[in-house]
Amino acid sequence: MDFIKLFEPIRINNLEIKNRIVMPSMGLAYSTNFSFNDRLRAFFMERARGGVGLLTIGPLSIDRVGSVPIMVGLHEDKFIDPLRDFIDEVHRETDVKVAFQLLHMGRYAFSFLTGMTPIAPSAIPSKLTKETPREMTLEDIEVVQEAYVKAAIRAVATGVDFVEILTCTGYLMSQFLSPVTNKRTDNYGGSLENRMRFPLEVIGRVREAIGDDVPLGIRVAGNEFMKGGNTNQESALFSRAAEEAGVDAINVTGGWHETTVPQLTGNVPAGGFVYLARGIKEAVTIPVFASNRLGDPYVAERALRSGSCDMICWGRPLITDPTLPRKVQEGRFKEIVPCVACNQGCFDTIFSGNPVTCILNPLAGYEAYYKVGRAETPKTIMVAGGGPAGMQFAITAAERGHRVTLFEKEERLGGQVNLAGVPPGKGELLKLIKSMRDRMDLLGVEVVLGTLLTSDMVSQKKPDLLVVSTGAEPVLPDVPGAHLPHVLDAWDVLSEKAWDIGRDVVVVGGSATGCETAHFIAAMDVPDSDTYTFLMLHQAEERDYATSLLRASGRRVTVIDMLPRLANNVGKTARWSLMKSLKLLGVNLRPSTKLLEITDDAVVVETGNVQETIVADTVVMAAGVRSVNSLAEAIQDTGTELIEIGDAKKPGKITEAIRQGFLRALEV
Repeated sequence: MDFIKLFEPIRINNLEIKNRIVMPSMGLAYSTNFSFNDRLRAFFMERARGGVGLLTIGPLSIDRVGSVPIMVGLHEDKFIDPLRDFIDEVHRETDVKVAFQLLHMGRYAFSFLTGMTPIAPSAIPSKLTKETPREMTLEDIEVVQEAYVKAAIRAVATGVDFVEILTCTGYLMSQFLSPVTNKRTDNYGGSLENRMRFPLEVIGRVREAIGDDVPLGIRVAGNEFMKGGNTNQESALFSRAAEEAGVDAINVTGGWHETTVPQLTGNVPAGGFVYLARGIKEAVTIPVFASNRLGDPYVAERALRSGSCDMICWGRPLITDPTLPRKVQEGRFKEIVPCVACNQGCFDTIFSGNPVTCILNPLAGYEAYYKVGRAETPKTIMVAGGGPAGMQFAITAAERGHRVTLFEKEERLGGQVNLAGVPPGKGELLKLIKSMRDRMDLLGVEVVLGTLLTSDMVSQKKPDLLVVSTGAEPVLPDVPGAHLPHVLDAWDVLSEKAWDIGRDVVVVGGSATGCETAHFIAAMDVPDSDTYTFLMLHQAEERDYATSLLRASGRRVTVIDMLPRLANNVGKTARWSLMKSLKLLGVNLRPSTKLLEITDDAVVVETGNVQETIVADTVVMAAGVRSVNSLAEAIQDTGTELIEIGDAKKPGKITEAIRQGFLRALEV
């Protein structure tokens, strides 16, 4: 497929944008005390040089009560000059256009950070902050509207090309729009017309303040995906009214932070929410942006060709690969570092209160601190193990000019990623392996598969450096019956080496591996999404019956763990979706439960002080792993320079493994 639409110019108001790619606003938590610092400057400049058409910086604060200090500030005049300097740099060095997004958090603001009680249209408690906001008075409404106006005027003073107002995701504007959070009885509550009044007044006042020639956009929820909330129909009505109030473009995303409908995880189909943009586009005459799970360039091109949208938002894909637009345009597909929808470095991190990173791009957020420069003295390096840590080390070391040979005992690369990509909705992770293999090939890394690197081989070749990244192996708990023939290992189940799985299954271990394995087993005989779509399209079955099939596992699966919280090592944005899927499939979740014994047809467990028997014709062990580092032990006294990374050093997450590989390669 040729990428015709993706790189077609577009005009919004009087602004000419070189292509149809938008980097939307994303919370990064790189700032301190609202500053636009060197870290942010380097991060955004890298994306500007990467070829994006419209680069959005934000969210930016309009006042103190509706913000947090980790945001970039725009609520005082002192914040103008650093932003103006950056806009000048972008305009001087690139042809990229820059947008600012203005935000008021409303009831999502944290009083312990602002020192003030959050404000909102109604005093409805926030599920995210566990605080109850103060209902805004008419005076508050006037003050906040004026804050939007002043922030927009400051934005224009920086020379920015485009101003966007956030009206989605559960923040203040959408709190007014939604019947879920707006229970007012005055002119700002009740009917949709009244609920739209506050955001439309802000839009009108901002439009008047910045003039007719500055492009003004909004970012809307195409569907709140909240029970009793606004749907695509109400969003379309608001978007039409916003156009009449002076908006030049509509940026459409999905639901609120509180929704129980997955928005960004790998189980969301690629391009699955484009229909939301289409619903808005049919109601307006101005350009419409589509968002969420559009990082595959082919999916993005098809969405544009379909006419459902006019521009594509690449948020997390540009965190992962800042040069993605340029690589696509130049046909350099083997160099692309793909977003795998894991959310581990981005959303999981930000919701934990830490700065955004990326599992596949260790430089994300660290562009101002690390540079992959050429090594003064190239070395001959042998890497044992082709998992993520070993492959990342090989890539970075090769980029620095070292001669690298990587050995993997299996016939394929990837290590545990091959297992992690098997459960439902996790297939995106497998892109990681192909991407790393492609980049190693381009960099001249010699990859030797099906070969276990031994100490004798190291002694014979005499490399300047040996990197041990031999991963980990499962641990079998010491309980009676653990060696019975119907006791399987989770790794063997996920790799489908173990295929004889019965109807009554107990998974021992409720970590990520155990819960994902339970999901895989429970979904074995459930129709997939393509089958469901076929049945619905052809009306082969009644909808309720077909839907029930999706949740009717033919197996009785139980997960037990001694810990009080299952899947505790799964990130926040993925854990709730995983637990929801397990419950929908009827998986019996048993935290705080200890395994005592495995018999021929059951397991004996203890919860509290009560023992019981759970029927089991198959027991799956997911009780943890231990490092495999026998090679490191064998050559420690030989004088060979040695580095241990990844699970071979200490079992951990993929984020830690890849970052270790990257940082240690910078030291060589």
